Amino acid sequence: MEIQVRKLTKEMADAYLNYFDHDAFSDHEEWSACYCLESHLSKEENDRLEIKEERRQKAKELIESGIMSGYLVYEKDRVVGWCNAGEKSGYAPVCENKEYTAGDSLDGKILVVYCIDIAPEYRGKGIASLVMEQVLKDAKAEGYRYVEGYPFINRELEYQYRGPVRLYEKYGFEMCRAGERVYVMRKTV
Repeated sequence: MEIQVRKLTKEMADAYLNYFDHDAFSDHEEWSACYCLESHLSKEENDRLEIKEERRQKAKELIESGIMSGYLVYEKDRVVGWCNAGEKSGYAPVCENKEYTAGDSLDGKILVVYCIDIAPEYRGKGIASLVMEQVLKDAKAEGYRYVEGYPFINRELEYQYRGPVRLYEKYGFEMCRAGERVYVMRKTV
């Protein structure tokens, strides 16, 4: 398996959309309108955009405007995964929700890992680890002080799209806070 983790660019918008159109949730059609918008839209806007095509268009706009950031995972020319990651200040719903804070004030930039989605047939093959390694490497090179993630407290949930707790533990993230649904886990880079 020849896997590459590439930072999302505007030119990759069609590859991103194709991944969400066909592969991201091929095992869960009910999630197929996700397009990883939750971290960028207010609850009201997220609820209002119910039609898949509207959500798809909004994702395209966010990518083309540079607001949506993260990584596409390729096997050769095929996208097989996605990681929504970027500067915490660019994630208004995250910044405004107390569940995603550790109750401390930090100096320095924070990179958020909000979602890690791997196509069903590629799960369990270590791809999320490759993604995390690239995120941590880039965060350090780009002058981030911390990387934060928000894995679900309920480890029995079928789909751990925030990344499982064990992934964060593997890379030295520390538990900062347990909210109602998610942990705030952080690593100094």
